[in-house]
Parts: sequence; C-alpha cells; structure tokens
Amino acid sequence: MSDISNLPNSKKIILKTRPNGDPEVSDFDIIEEIAKAPDDGEVLVEVQALEIGAWIRTTLNETAFHGSTPIDGTIPALGNGKVIISKSEKFKEGDMVTGPLMAQSYTTMPADFFTKVTNPEIDPFTQIGVLGVTTGLTAYFGIYDVGQVKEDEIVLVSGAAGGVGVLVCQLAKLKGAKVIGIAGGREKCDVLINEVGVDGTIDYKSEDIDKKIKEFAPEGIDIFFDNVGGEILDFALDNLRDRARVVICGAISQYSHHDEVDGPSLYLRLAEKYARMEGFTVMHFEEHYEKASKELLDLHNQGKLKVPFHIEEGIDNFPLALQKLFTGGNTGKLMVKV
Repeated sequence: MSDISNLPNSKKIILKTRPNGDPEVSDFDIIEEIAKAPDDGEVLVEVQALEIGAWIRTTLNETAFHGSTPIDGTIPALGNGKVIISKSEKFKEGDMVTGPLMAQSYTTMPADFFTKVTNPEIDPFTQIGVLGVTTGLTAYFGIYDVGQVKEDEIVLVSGAAGGVGVLVCQLAKLKGAKVIGIAGGREKCDVLINEVGVDGTIDYKSEDIDKKIKEFAPEGIDIFFDNVGGEILDFALDNLRDRARVVICGAISQYSHHDEVDGPSLYLRLAEKYARMEGFTVMHFEEHYEKASKELLDLHNQGKLKVPFHIEEGIDNFPLALQKLFTGGNTGKLMVKV
C-alpha cells in the first residue's frame, strides 16, 4: 500500500482517567481516525500483535520511569507489525518490524524506532512470547546474568505463570536447578507442573507461602526471581540460603500504588546470609540481544521452551487485557491480536 491518498482508518486506545488502583476498562477510551501519512524517515505500520506488560501500568501515573501517558494520550505498548508505507531507506514495504507500536491498529513513527524482524516466518505471538524484549530477553538475562543460576540450586519464582516467569522457570531447569513456582490459583499451578515442568508450586491464594517454601526447600533457597514484590518478597528473604541471590525483575503488586510501595521489612536477612539483592532492566544488556535471541530461538525450536499464550482478539479489547493482567485473569503471556 504505497498510495498515501487512501490511508486506512486506525483505532487507538487513549487514557481517559488515571486509574485509582488497578487499571479498569472504564479508564480508557477508543477513538477512530485516519492513519497519519508518513513523512521522510517515517513508516506506516499495520499492527498485528501487542504484548500486555505490567510496565504499562506505571506509565498511567503522572510521573513514571517509562514515561507518563497524558490524559487523551495513546497507551504505550510493544508489538509486531508490517510496514505498509515506507518513507525511509531502513525498511521497505512488506517488512515485518518490532518496537513501540502503541495501542493502536496502525502506527506512523520514525523508522529508527523499529527493528526489522529477521525471522518473519515465525508467528508474531511466538516472536513476542519467546523473543520479546519484555519476555524472553528479560527472563534470559535476569536468571543467567543477574541470578547466575547453577546446577542443583533451588530457584523460587514469583509470578511464575506469567510471560517472564514461565521462561525463567524453564531456563533455570535447563541449567539443572530445582524450580518452585508461585502463582495464583490451582489452574495456573497445574500448568506450571504439567506444561512448564517445575518441581513444585505454591498457590499464594490458598496456601501458606512460608510453610510451603520450607517444605520444598528446608535448607533455604539459592535464588529468588521476583516479579511481584510485596509480602512475597519478605517470605523469600526469610528463607534464603547462604550466598543467595534475589533478582528484582518487577513488582506487579506495587505498580498500582507507587506512592505507597510496600517494601521489604526483612532486608537484614541479606546481611545475615551473605546474600545479595540486585535489580535490573533488560536495556542494560542490549549489546547481547542478538546472541540471547539466537539461543532462545534454538531452545524453542528444539521444544525445550514452551510458552503458554493468552490472546485477546481485537484492539478494542486492549483495555480488558490490561485489566486481566492485574486481576490474574491470564495464564502465560498475555497479548492482543490486533
């Protein structure tokens, strides 16, 4: 589609009101308008799939690490799409790209914002779920470079049934570790046992977390990979083994009340156990993306990485998908098929 006189209609999700707590469908609006024609150096992309990540919630606050979304502003989102008009030498029409496409059905942005998908034969959901910056790459660098997992270590993962957690569990298992996954509800725990292959699960909704950790790891845990924060972090700190590592990847339980974050009260366990707690964002490892992506893809092709998907249909359901992320309504990586 190179005729800029016949531009498509585009739907986009905008912020109507700032959420008071977890995001709800009523916090957003859907508007429709003609897609913007690209200027020199820009591309018009037809969005195919968007990932729903907890980081999006932080952008709905007035101040945010990832940048604040203004009222009536388009909600940020990462995803994959196809270039339909190119005014840049970087891409030609028909190229598949990945990047900050935003929550909309068509996106016009500078070409430099996007990366060409080098294996377009792979469906966009696998691209996002296995090779995505906020999924596979985050899991890879978090458990391997930050956590430095080793054979026979005991790894505890919170948010284990989410997009990052399911991959962390499997990557740790591939190194010979024993993995315990924390998730909400029997259904998610069953998926972790039967599909992901963890050694044990803790249902935080119905089980005593501290008791179950001690049952699975009576001598303590070597790594806690935290996607949740809050009281679960304290339970983990109270069960550390000497020289343990606590990897702070996310804190979804705290994103809806950034002004009153529940921090750990048992941080002195770090000193007592000669342990360390380290946070990270995947951007710190950007120069190693290519190597990690190749390894992740090889593992997936060998059947050693399995990623359950939860897909909502249509851009109109983006707000519902984001709401589900915070109410535990998904198992596996949550995405929107645009």
